[in-house]
Amino acid sequence: MVIIPVGAHLLTLTISTPEIVEHPVRVGRETHMQRERIQRTREIKTIRSAASLISSFKEVNKIFGAADMEFRLRHTTSDPVEAPNGSEDLDDEGFLMLAKDFPMKNAVSLLLVRRFVGSEGGASAKELGVCAVGDDANDTSLAHEFGHLLWLDHQGDIRDLMNPASRFPARP
Repeated sequence: MVIIPVGAHLLTLTISTPEIVEHPVRVGRETHMQRERIQRTREIKTIRSAASLISSFKEVNKIFGAADMEFRLRHTTSDPVEAPNGSEDLDDEGFLMLAKDFPMKNAVSLLLVRRFVGSEGGASAKELGVCAVGDDANDTSLAHEFGHLLWLDHQGDIRDLMNPASRFPARP
């Protein structure tokens, strides 16, 4: 059995936007309005957890077990990161920006975000050993992205895990 360790990163995308606010300032008997520049921050957290990942990995490993392979969750971290391009949704370009910050070290890296809106519902950078999926991705989508980390390419057979259309409806 080949064991493939996985480091999961539960990402919170932070979006900072500058804003000008005015507030009254009393100078002697007069009140003046003073402007101040502040940063407002919103956080877009994944709803995934270590427990939900363990359940997903069981399903993924049913698929890869036939090849005598197992993806094993080594550790889970919660990581706040600045949202690429200030967007609540991670797309293919944003994924590549984040993937560089989470390269494979002693385990492949799995990035989990609230919403992934890329061309396939997930993405992989096999050269870096990093993949990402959104909260609505089902276990088959996760297995598909892990397949890319094993250097598997897309296949034409609709029944094949590596078919780009193999995305099944998200879990409720």
